[in-house]
Parts: sequence; structure tokens; C-alpha cells
Amino acid sequence: MVIHIVRFRSTLSDERIAELFQVRASEYLAVPGLLQKYYLRFRTGEHGGVYVWDSAGSMERFMAGRLASTICDVYRVEESVRDVADVLFALYPEAVSA
Repeated sequence: MVIHIVRFRSTLSDERIAELFQVRASEYLAVPGLLQKYYLRFRTGEHGGVYVWDSAGSMERFMAGRLASTICDVYRVEESVRDVADVLFALYPEAVSA
């Protein structure tokens, strides 16, 4: 399992970003290998997401696809930071297999 964390600054208002998160959420339901996505607003005013992937391959295929290629334009991203980590183990393993 792979965790992909994205954090970004945008020229859009918090309200508009929240609207776009809702509008686009259904598109992520069909992404192969995406186990979960959390939509975030950081206390610094930044926004972002945490993606939980079944594998690095699924994440890489998503990143090379159409939906990922639209993120910066849709959210008018000024700057972003991305981190990727492999999950070593889960405290609640039954939650992982769901």
C-alpha cells in the first residue's frame, strides 16, 4: 500500500475549493487502485489530499492520466508539495483490507 500526500496553495477561495472537491469527488470513485482519498484544508490555509493506493503502479497510472493532469489548472495551484510513502504496517490491519 502507498500513501500519496499533496499540499497546495491556490488563488481560489476556500469556499470555491470545497465546491470543486465535492464536484470532482465522483470522478475518483472509478480510479483503479484508489482505496481512499481524504480532502484536506490545512490550518495554514493550504489545501490538499491524502490518497491511499493499493500499489505504486496504480498511483503512477493515475498520475499519468487525464484526471491528474487537470488538478493544477482546476484548483489554480500556485505551488504544491507532494510526498509518497510505502505503508510498513497498519495499527488496525482489518481497516486496511476493507
